[in-house]
Amino acid sequence: MKDKNRIITFITVVAFLFIGLFFFAKPSQNGNKTSNIPKGSQELANSHTAINSALTAEETFYDFGTISMKNGLVKKVFKITNPTSKDIKLPSLTTSCMCTSAYFVGLDGNKSGPFGMPGMGFVPPLNRIIRAGQSANIEVVYDPNAHGPAGVGMIDRFVYLEDENNNKLQFEIKANVTP
Repeated sequence: MKDKNRIITFITVVAFLFIGLFFFAKPSQNGNKTSNIPKGSQELANSHTAINSALTAEETFYDFGTISMKNGLVKKVFKITNPTSKDIKLPSLTTSCMCTSAYFVGLDGNKSGPFGMPGMGFVPPLNRIIRAGQSANIEVVYDPNAHGPAGVGMIDRFVYLEDENNNKLQFEIKANVTP
């Protein structure tokens, strides 16, 4: 009976490891493209890029530094611009983790969202347009309490703004979370 329980335990552990690798392993999303690299950040070239996006952003990476769970939510606003002569339709705004949400803030100040992680509840479509030559903001909100005590330590989260041609503009936030 002990051997049977050990075999069942072993198979269960292997199954969970396989499932974990399947869900958490991410293929490279930048395809070695280097457009929209933050100014002066050559070392960030491979991780903070627009993936064929016509949109530009002055900044795509932000480090909150050390933040405390007891102080609650932290926010960062990223400005995006459509430098082209054509309107860009944006069907999707998503995040890489349930602890992070994003909002689209138009020129008129209207805020759409929250947008979150696909597969973790309903994520509404963005369905917004950035007119030629205009700008908007992406407000990113990180909740250091979302993962409880297990969420203490370094975090690295992403927000993806996708256009109608499946091109993505990626934003990244980092922090060192303390109790």
